[in-house]
Amino acid sequence: MFVKCNVNSCLSFLSNRFLCHYTITNANSLFQWNTKITHCFKLGDIETALHLFDEMPHKNVVTWNCMISGYIKNGRILEAHEVFEAMPNRNVVSFTAMLSGYARNGRLEEARSLFDAISDKNVVCWNSMISGYVSNGQIHEARKLFDEMPVKNSVSWATIIEGYFHQGLVSEAEVLFNQVPRKCVSLYNTILAGYAEMGHFEVAYELFMGMPQRDVATWTNMINCLSKAGKMEEARGLFEKMPRKDVVAWTVMIRCYMRNAQIEEAQKLFNEMPHLDIVAWNSMIGGYVQNGRLEYAIELFRKMPKRDTVSWNSILLGYVQQNDMVSAYYLFDEMPKKDETSWNTMISGYQTEEALVLYVKMLQNGLKPNQGSFTYVLSVCGTLALHGWGRTMHMSVIKSGYENNSVVISSLIPMYSKCGFMKDATLVFTSMINKDTIAWNAMIVAQAYHGSALESMKLFPCMIQAGLKPDHVTFLGLLTACAHSGLVEESWKYLRSMEKYWNLNPKPEHYACMIDLLGRSGLLTEAYELVKQLPVDLPAYTWETLLSACRVHGNFEIGELVVQKIFSIQPLNVGMGVLVSNIYASREMWNDAANIRALLKHRGLKKESACSWIEMKGQICQFMYNDKSHPHKEDIYKELESLSVIIEEFGSM
Repeated sequence: MFVKCNVNSCLSFLSNRFLCHYTITNANSLFQWNTKITHCFKLGDIETALHLFDEMPHKNVVTWNCMISGYIKNGRILEAHEVFEAMPNRNVVSFTAMLSGYARNGRLEEARSLFDAISDKNVVCWNSMISGYVSNGQIHEARKLFDEMPVKNSVSWATIIEGYFHQGLVSEAEVLFNQVPRKCVSLYNTILAGYAEMGHFEVAYELFMGMPQRDVATWTNMINCLSKAGKMEEARGLFEKMPRKDVVAWTVMIRCYMRNAQIEEAQKLFNEMPHLDIVAWNSMIGGYVQNGRLEYAIELFRKMPKRDTVSWNSILLGYVQQNDMVSAYYLFDEMPKKDETSWNTMISGYQTEEALVLYVKMLQNGLKPNQGSFTYVLSVCGTLALHGWGRTMHMSVIKSGYENNSVVISSLIPMYSKCGFMKDATLVFTSMINKDTIAWNAMIVAQAYHGSALESMKLFPCMIQAGLKPDHVTFLGLLTACAHSGLVEESWKYLRSMEKYWNLNPKPEHYACMIDLLGRSGLLTEAYELVKQLPVDLPAYTWETLLSACRVHGNFEIGELVVQKIFSIQPLNVGMGVLVSNIYASREMWNDAANIRALLKHRGLKKESACSWIEMKGQICQFMYNDKSHPHKEDIYKELESLSVIIEEFGSM
């Protein structure tokens, strides 16, 4: 039996089949291209991602969004902006991705302008803008926008609650949590993590026990909380009670043991793990390095069935922490793949021009500097007083889109101040839109080291009025300022206020600063009495400082006690030996002085020659004591003679 077929119907049918097949094939092709681009960005392979994008025969809005998100995740905000501007069509995802990028880089004004320009805002847009305010410390702006939200989800509530905890506003976080209409597990986890961060362990445990339901994150949060309080038995008990332990739970428990230096327990747990993934291996290696057990870390590293960049970076960090830069360099050269962390770790190991050489090589290898890169290099510029290099780095910071990154911009303050340019340091500070504790500390310390104690002390109440809580670094800066200006009473006030008003236990470096001040002021008895009463062991340099003060003020009785203490806690070094020898010589104890000198000679210890350097036209010129190697030495010595004459003339006026 034959069926009659209409020709037009057949053509229409075939045409639809072709279009359908083409659409499906094209969609699959686009999906594959977009997936490849996203994968390249995840690996940090930006050049390949851009090449794929340029080679694509057809692009859809998802493609453009993949490029924006990829650039932002890799810290390339300027490139993301260029892609966003070039997009033929944008959707709400495009706006949200770009908005998040601006916010992440501290460019809140641009983020807010973009947010206001979105006509069809969804809850993700609102959450991104709120998260931007929170991450940049503007909790009040975040709350204002939160209250304006037409629809809120659990992420909205969690973001604000987390923000309150970061600002230390626990009661505000609790009030908001109680206002949540429907509390899900993730919200309970947020406030639980907040309590852990603030050290409110008992309240956290009470909340944990009262939770209607728990997930793995709940259990691991509480385990983390207990471990931070040093309650490892309770943490292990909770781990054993977990109804279901995944790899994350095992890894968290191992890290908790490592954090509390219970290495053997961590090893046992690692050996008991039913399934070892690469994160577990890396956690053990990282824990060994953290606890100064590099040899164990290397042994485990060699046994690993598979290594990633994190594994290599952990061993590299171990070498750097032990100042074994030769081994670090060998390992660095062996690495199959180096990321920004690898380069930053190597750079951080140097406080010499070698750090700058490595930074240039990093750029030549196609990697872009990130927060760590800028921070480390700026630190070296400050240490070596390389103002020209520092200014160049400042321009790179702006060009790379880090001009609103608090950590990076705060690093510019000590760089300029150490180079002697306090006006530039102050300008950087006053120009900062979001001043956090790091920024205030940097400025307080900068003023302290420049001998501007009053300026440093004036900043302290301003910092508190700005709603920021001082930390250990803040008080170390204030005590340093007092020490440089001989302000004994003020320093005692700051030291006592740490515990009394701010719940901060003074660390050895705070007491060391106090002893330095008392020694400089000739209050040697008070300094020695303070040392005897301290609940902490002081670093060796504190005793050396006290001994030096004893020599200056001629208090040899306390000096003798200090010498005995120094020799009991550390072997004889050159600086200490010369100082003790000079003290004996000043008391005409010639035999004792000669014995110390003979001991130094026997051990092959020799005082290093003094060295100074200056940056001239981008080059570092170094000068040693009695140095005559510079090609322009004759001109230099003539200038020095002229300066000496001028100084003598001023001295006789």
